[in-house]
Amino acid sequence: MLKRKALKRIYLTTLVLFITLIIFSLDHLKEDKKNNLIETEYVSNLNSSHIYLLNEDNYLVKVDFLLTKDNIKDNIKMIINELSINNKKYLPLKGIIPSNTKLNNIDLNDNTLTIDFSNDLLKVNKHLEEKVIESIVYSLLELKEIDNVKISIDGKQLTKLEKNNKSLPVLLDNSFGINKTYDINKINDIEKVVIYYVSSEKEKDYYVPVTKYINSRESKVKIIIDSLKGNFSSNTNLRSYLNSNINIDFKIDDDILTFTFDSLNEDSLEQITYSLASSIFDSMDIEKVVFEVNSKIVDVKTKN
Repeated sequence: MLKRKALKRIYLTTLVLFITLIIFSLDHLKEDKKNNLIETEYVSNLNSSHIYLLNEDNYLVKVDFLLTKDNIKDNIKMIINELSINNKKYLPLKGIIPSNTKLNNIDLNDNTLTIDFSNDLLKVNKHLEEKVIESIVYSLLELKEIDNVKISIDGKQLTKLEKNNKSLPVLLDNSFGINKTYDINKINDIEKVVIYYVSSEKEKDYYVPVTKYINSRESKVKIIIDSLKGNFSSNTNLRSYLNSNINIDFKIDDDILTFTFDSLNEDSLEQITYSLASSIFDSMDIEKVVFEVNSKIVDVKTKN
């Protein structure tokens, strides 16, 4: 009798513990799901963008960047902070804004950003003075809310780069150019194109936009193709994945450009299409670039 009661008590105790354990596990499962949902929601709210940092050859390199703030002004501050020379997390790439530079004020009105810095901003070597402006302007223009940038120093509009004796437009946009090169021997037939090359830093590839000013009577599309088919830009470590022997035809219909290839290496398809499309978008008034191989569409790029 006593043995039966003891067994019954043990059975009931075990049953209670088992039920408690199940309830505890379910509560934790719900909490984990809740946490996972919160984490997923947080990640989905992140916006990707790009900033432009200096490599060892003094080219500004396009680098992926996550915006983690909800407020546009906070994201602007975040970008400027990433461009500081103090920022070491992208080595061997580096920021270009001098360490003592202060961000005095930010004003965004009708997609025009007015940004005011302390006078430390341009305390750099002569060959980096213009690149400071390029880095800031191109990085900020990656934000969809910004179409133009005005830069001022301690409240005074920046209209001239003193070390280079170069005047600046009041409104700065992508037409200002980046990583500029000049191959001009006459004042006629000057074309301006942007070519997206590739640079390797610590075995990782980055895109490098180069604004070229050249004498040519060729179309901009032909100049871009020929520049990228050169594989290596002369006297630099910039290169292209576009094979010099490949045959490329193209046609323009309204604002759509179609490239037709006889063949393409699938391993380098993305690098080739990105370099070509980005070069076209930055150089011409084209909204869509279509890539065909043997009459079959393999990729389509749309202007952001």
